[in-house]
Amino acid sequence: MTESNERLTKASTTLATMLDYLGLNASVKGEEKNGKFVLSTSSDDAGRIIGKKGQSLQSLELLLNRMATKNDIDCPWISIDVDGYSKGNNGHYVKGGGAKKRNGYSGKKKGDFSDKRKFRSSKKPENIKQQTLDAAKEVKRWGEAVTLPPMNSHDRRIVHMTLKEDKEIKTESIEVNGSDRLKSVVISLI
Repeated sequence: MTESNERLTKASTTLATMLDYLGLNASVKGEEKNGKFVLSTSSDDAGRIIGKKGQSLQSLELLLNRMATKNDIDCPWISIDVDGYSKGNNGHYVKGGGAKKRNGYSGKKKGDFSDKRKFRSSKKPENIKQQTLDAAKEVKRWGEAVTLPPMNSHDRRIVHMTLKEDKEIKTESIEVNGSDRLKSVVISLI
């Protein structure tokens, strides 16, 4: 394996690990273009990776480059492309490599509590809060615990913080199918 391929593999692995630690599901594929490394990332969590106006993506790219050049000053610049959203020639983060400037990215659809698959894919905090409050109402009305679908630590924290002040309700994260990354939250009466 050449030195360039080793660097590219290490950068891809590092980015995949960083995204995993952040609780984001993504696949990373690296390639060398014009003496630079481009890491193409595909994810259902693209909006969270990119952030408002590309700020999260920019920070992630900067951190990755600092890590890569810490012990290897000859490492070329590493660019991150998330579902076609990357830094264009003018230095702004854009969709499609330079067509137009983005004002934020959200590939998510609003969901309702009755369909658990929609709960998982509605990564907007306000949706998660509303669905959590709806579940808590259900628990208070019927007296039976409600188990939310598996979710990452960020979303679980939103659920716990939403119900933190409610004196009648308690929340508890439980492991699902041996996965310590995705857990369900059980909402029940105290």
